[in-house]
Amino acid sequence: MDGVPLRATQPSVQVGPAPATATATAAPIASLFPPLTGRVVDTAQLLTPSAQVYLTQMLERLEQSTSDQVVVVTVPSLGGYSIEEFGLQLGRHWGIGRKDRNNGVLLLVAKDERQVRIEVGYGLEGRIDDIWAHLIINDSIIPYFKDELYSSGIITGTTSIVRLLEPNSTRMLEHRWVVQSWYQQIEWLWWFKLVFFSVFVGVPLVGLLLYTRDDGEAASAGRRDTGDDSSRREPRAERDSSASSGSFDWFDSSSSSSSSSSSLDSDSFRGGGGSFGGGGASGSW
Repeated sequence: MDGVPLRATQPSVQVGPAPATATATAAPIASLFPPLTGRVVDTAQLLTPSAQVYLTQMLERLEQSTSDQVVVVTVPSLGGYSIEEFGLQLGRHWGIGRKDRNNGVLLLVAKDERQVRIEVGYGLEGRIDDIWAHLIINDSIIPYFKDELYSSGIITGTTSIVRLLEPNSTRMLEHRWVVQSWYQQIEWLWWFKLVFFSVFVGVPLVGLLLYTRDDGEAASAGRRDTGDDSSRREPRAERDSSASSGSFDWFDSSSSSSSSSSSLDSDSFRGGGGSFGGGGASGSW
């Protein structure tokens, strides 16, 4: 009988609170942050060397043209913290973005938790709001991550972020994404898609085709009256050429050889004192 009270003094309920206490006290969140070594911090080793070079060049070009700072970071684990808290505190700790503009973005990937987050600085929340961040994660990143194509997913997601921030291509990208994401989100409502397409796309398209046909016939008649019109066609061709490439020229040039000079060396990269307020979105795969 003497053994009974001795066993009673060893409460089994300690098993419950012990992990929470350990998580809260043994691993301060700042101790989990990797050092800011460049625009790409791949501590989880998810990226190929060529992908790191490609991303670094792209993000250098972005900062040169807009002053916006985007950093890609992968970590092995979040250490028990939520990815929202981890991303917010990491962005503040590194000070991504300029202090006077708060124009930083963090693309965070947590390997063990299989989670990804886009953390957006105060100054860019109007360009990349929570909805856009959600679309980038779910449409551009997670499909690749599910197939363990981490470099492809990160490159695609980062490219989407960059194109939203690059002023010349924002309008075109937003229009394309609105249509694409709209159809993807309501795929199960096939009947609504049909009605929407017929009313808002089909009818205007028919009208546009009829208008351009009439305009083309009138232009042909004018050319027959005036003879050679090569001087008129050249400006048209130049306009068409600029429209077809236009806003994408900036991104296409980012894949050029690293031999081109750059005033932004990734070895000396540092944050500019920017701050974050929790804007962005998260996802998992």
